[in-house]
Amino acid sequence: MNPHQFQIDEPLQCKHLAQPSIPQFVVSCSLMGWLLICYLPQWARIVSRRSAEGLSTYYILLWSLSGVCAVGNIMMLPSSAVEMGCCRTSSRFACISGLLGMLQVIFGIACFWVVLFKYVYYSEEEAEAEIQGRRASISGPDRTFRRAKRAIAVLLAACSFAMTILLISAMILHRFPWVAQTWANILGNAVACFACVQWVPQVRTTWHLEHLGSLSPTSLCLMAPYKWIFGINIMIRVGLKDWSAWIVYVLVGTMQIVLIVMAICFAVRDRKLAKEGKQHCSAAPEFEGWNTVTTWTSRSRQTSILSHTASNIAPDERSPLIRNQPSPHKSSSKQVSHHSQRRECRDDDSVNSFKADMA
Repeated sequence: MNPHQFQIDEPLQCKHLAQPSIPQFVVSCSLMGWLLICYLPQWARIVSRRSAEGLSTYYILLWSLSGVCAVGNIMMLPSSAVEMGCCRTSSRFACISGLLGMLQVIFGIACFWVVLFKYVYYSEEEAEAEIQGRRASISGPDRTFRRAKRAIAVLLAACSFAMTILLISAMILHRFPWVAQTWANILGNAVACFACVQWVPQVRTTWHLEHLGSLSPTSLCLMAPYKWIFGINIMIRVGLKDWSAWIVYVLVGTMQIVLIVMAICFAVRDRKLAKEGKQHCSAAPEFEGWNTVTTWTSRSRQTSILSHTASNIAPDERSPLIRNQPSPHKSSSKQVSHHSQRRECRDDDSVNSFKADMA
């Protein structure tokens, strides 16, 4: 867009922003508050579990790239340039109201980048704790170390991509303003493409793990309707012709509903097994088998870790080796069944973890 042309047409273009809609302003501010509430359970779940287990690496990467494109798209739209330019002549309330659509997008992406940084931090922290023997990793040493390496690569790729989009957008605005709409459409198409595929790795990871892990079900339940309402709000602001700015939120909301349905199915299954006195293989892993004996670091701390788990092995040298237990003849068949079931669970966990890691 030519700056001189904008100065000539500025009063006409800013006329519709001179009297902002108070209900729409309230709705936009409420959506930003709702978005913050949506992300708080997700941040808290990652921190409480001190693990990024359950979050797909490719999902984090694609969502980060999609967010960068979404910010570039909303910043490059000619309507956004008009709204920013009208702040020179409009009142403060009219300026803030006009920029709320753009601020909503930027705020939403910033909230997800907090998830990205927590993913990277706790992937590294969990791997470091595994090496130093402070605690055992949830998903096992092998997957934990692979996830830590990939987390750094995801962070570097996201930051590099963001800098590239920023430089290209700045060059277009200063040197080739007449192609700003075309560049915005390209970024919008990229956002739509990322949105179509970014949740597929997460759905596949959740399906193979058969639990959500560090993915918060509360955040999903709060965010799915938010995405739909926010997409409609953006559609009202920019119109149907700028579909690239709102279509992504409709697609993301749909995929989140799919994850919610999966979480409900897993919860119903676990509850049914709990009533029957059984435990599904996707339950929290115990500190044995592939989860602790894979590396020498886990072997060195088995005494301290296994002492806190229910086991027939003496926790330390001071504890008696003989306990009051039922007769081995009466419980032999039950123990054989128990151990065979545990072996099947470990085999299933290994296969599912490998498939989830590949997802």
